[in-house]
Amino acid sequence: MEQKRRLRIIAKKWETEDTATFSLEPVDGLPLHYRPGQYLSLIFASFGREKRRAYSFSTCPGVDPFPAITVKRVVNGEFSNRLLSHYDAGDELLCTDPYGRFLLPENPAGALFYIAAGGGITPVMSHLKALLVSPRQPGSETARIVLYYANRDSRSTIFKEQIDRWMSEYPERFECLYFFSREKNTDHALYRHLNNELLEQLLLTRSGGRLSARERLNTRFFLCAPKAMMRMAEMTLRTLDFPAENIIRETFEAEKNLPVRQADTSQTHTVVATGKGERIEFQTFEGETILNAALRQGIDLPYTCKSGVCFTCLARCLAGTVDVAFAETTQREGPGDMVNTCIGYAVSDRVEIFYE
Repeated sequence: MEQKRRLRIIAKKWETEDTATFSLEPVDGLPLHYRPGQYLSLIFASFGREKRRAYSFSTCPGVDPFPAITVKRVVNGEFSNRLLSHYDAGDELLCTDPYGRFLLPENPAGALFYIAAGGGITPVMSHLKALLVSPRQPGSETARIVLYYANRDSRSTIFKEQIDRWMSEYPERFECLYFFSREKNTDHALYRHLNNELLEQLLLTRSGGRLSARERLNTRFFLCAPKAMMRMAEMTLRTLDFPAENIIRETFEAEKNLPVRQADTSQTHTVVATGKGERIEFQTFEGETILNAALRQGIDLPYTCKSGVCFTCLARCLAGTVDVAFAETTQREGPGDMVNTCIGYAVSDRVEIFYE
């Protein structure tokens, strides 16, 4: 059900003191197909257990000769530190196929706003390359692109040199406003934190003080930042009546307050999983997630975060009912609904799911 591949690191480039880009090539020689905004789920061994971490592509097919991921060091981050300190050209990485829903629309005309902070710029760079550089992105030549990008200072700003160059090369189409918390008097930058009041002010000023219905409908927002900043941005945008479907978020921060159910081994449910030409049938205990039940039985179903935020494990429910237990609410899903199997519990005696 899940495909695993090995990639060889062919180059390692330091972007800042704590961030590096790893250029990759498949060991098997077959192409690695991905879309701008997607990520790789890397698989590591840690104390005898398998653990996974998602890292976004900073490259774009058709623009960069090799796919690459960009990794920013996280304080006490087990795998970011391992990658940055111990991996170099010639080393190999185990991963799953590229995945992710942080994708450009089919016709990216209109206005595209990006709100990013720190390492959140990585999938945004993949988008920007598709929009500004790739000749194969239909409609992108008419899109107006704005980036709001928060960091401590210029030195810690990943890809700043490239972003500044694009502002000079495409002044009619692309603009960036930096928000620095520890640096003053910098071009294209404010010495301020981006908060709801400032974001609302900036958006209204761009529109002459009043947003039209047309602007609201034709503007898409892409958010990739710490949860607090994305929550602030989304609340502000919804207050300004931008449609919820025009706001796309990307996050890899696992939920820490997920409800946990007590497994009852005396009761079981049957799960049938299909996709990619395969069909797998297995049993789950009452109170056991569909994903954990599969992994317990040595069945490879796709996943990354195990907390319902990355959507790698997402499958369509074909039959039966499933409780999807998020941190703040539980949703009962049925035929036609999408199910996060990592936090999904079978409710009916039989559940059928399909991986698209």
